[in-house]
Amino acid sequence: RAKKDIKRLLLQRGLLLGVKVTIKSNMNKKTDSAKRKFDDSVNDWVNRTGLYFRNQIMRDMTSSPPTGRTYTHYSSGKNKGKKRNKPHIASSMGNPPRVDNGDLRSSIQYKRTGIGEGLVSTNMDYAENLEIVLKRYFMSKQSSAYKNTLIRGKKFAKNIGIK
Repeated sequence: RAKKDIKRLLLQRGLLLGVKVTIKSNMNKKTDSAKRKFDDSVNDWVNRTGLYFRNQIMRDMTSSPPTGRTYTHYSSGKNKGKKRNKPHIASSMGNPPRVDNGDLRSSIQYKRTGIGEGLVSTNMDYAENLEIVLKRYFMSKQSSAYKNTLIRGKKFAKNIGIK
């Protein structure tokens, strides 16, 4: 008890100094910053890969060989029912659909849907029939656009990192 009284007395007179050390970490700030940078890199990769896939699909449709059936077309809109001058030659099985009026090709869209997620899609109701029934692969795993994008996507992925 006497030791405590002496210690209290010395503290009151400023003769006994105490040491107080506070330790704070900046790890949360640094990890939050690193996560943001990593997410940005991943989103960049998703955007580049998604746009590359969309462009590959469109390119493949444009360059698909005219090896299928020949169709006579009739106009729609204000010239409805009139025969068009130029017939359409379709692609053959296993090749992407050939461009006729461009509606399918121009409907191919890319949109980033979340962190590290994107979607390449079309809103044309006949696209699924072309892929599955007619085997005119342009977006599925069997398509050259998909296969080329896998290769290119792996090259893009090498650049993901935090600098």
